[in-house]
Formats: sequence, C-alpha cells, structure tokens
Amino acid sequence: MHRLHWFPFIPMKASLAILTVLLALSFVSSGCRGSKRNPVSQTPAAELEEGFKERWVTRRVGELLQSGAASDGIQARRMALLEFSERYEYLRGVERK
Repeated sequence: MHRLHWFPFIPMKASLAILTVLLALSFVSSGCRGSKRNPVSQTPAAELEEGFKERWVTRRVGELLQSGAASDGIQARRMALLEFSERYEYLRGVERK
C-alpha cells in the first residue's frame, strides 16, 4: 500500500507535523495576528475646516494688502482671522491662531 504524503523520505506523522508548523508560521508572519493600520485622522471634518480656513485667510490677506487696508502682513492676518470668525461663526471647531 502506498502512503500519500508530501515528503516521501519522511514518515507520515513527521510530515504532518512539519506541515502544521509551516502553516502556523505562515499565519504568524503574514500579519494575521492583527494588522497594523496606518494612523488615520480621527476627525477628517476638522482637517477639512482647518484647510478651508487657511486658504480663505491666505486669500484675504492678499486682498487686504493689495487694497491697502492693512499696512503689513501681520495686521492683514489679524484682520482676516477676525473676518473669518465673524463670517463663518458656525465653524467653531476651527480655532483662531
């Protein structure tokens, strides 16, 4: 009678043990214990609001400087931040800098 196993020169019990160990090692090494995810922001809405605020303030600083309403960039930024907080008061999650 012919025995069916993967390693013809190793007894059947030993080949099953080797197969079991190889399968266990493949699961352990493949990351099945719990994948490590890339850290994802917990608040994508806050990041979106912050990005909008920065773009809006940057654009408004340029407008204020060009029109002569502000004498320098610091004053223009203060004015733009104040206008932003008044105009978009519903975006309370975005703090003033």
